[in-house]
Amino acid sequence: MGKYSFVIIIAMALIWIVLTETADWSSLAIGLLVGAFCIFFSDRFLPPVDGGRVKFSKLIFYPIYIIGQVYLAGLTMIKFIIKGADYQMVPVKTTLKAEALRVMLMDSMTFVPGSVSVDLNDGIITSLWIFDKGTDLEKLGPDKVSELAKGGLEKKLARADVEAHEIAGQPRNDG
Repeated sequence: MGKYSFVIIIAMALIWIVLTETADWSSLAIGLLVGAFCIFFSDRFLPPVDGGRVKFSKLIFYPIYIIGQVYLAGLTMIKFIIKGADYQMVPVKTTLKAEALRVMLMDSMTFVPGSVSVDLNDGIITSLWIFDKGTDLEKLGPDKVSELAKGGLEKKLARADVEAHEIAGQPRNDG
């Protein structure tokens, strides 16, 4: 377990109490137990990030950002449904180097209304993408389609991609 494991276990227990809407000792004990199991299994089965590949401290506000993107994309999908929508399987290229962040991008794209990611292979996400019926994807080109399908998700995740910053020659900000 990492050096912040106890703090994470306490935070998970408090979240458990909020979700179950019961603030008694048994709920706290169950929350602590669930938190400890989560930490144990994540340490055991998730890939190590000790090499500095992902800066998770940069992702602290990402859940708030993704919830906002879900609502914005939902409103866009309503407009597409009313005016007419089309769909197509599109390859979406990502510049993220860390595999964990690529998976987060793929999951985020699926979570946000308008696309369903089906495959991730060598930095290319194959996604079923819903778009305005009047849009000509061939005219836009694959790079523009990739940018539209990703929205701002990749830019937010790139802040945590230490390898990408080091490769681009940008200074590493560990804060």
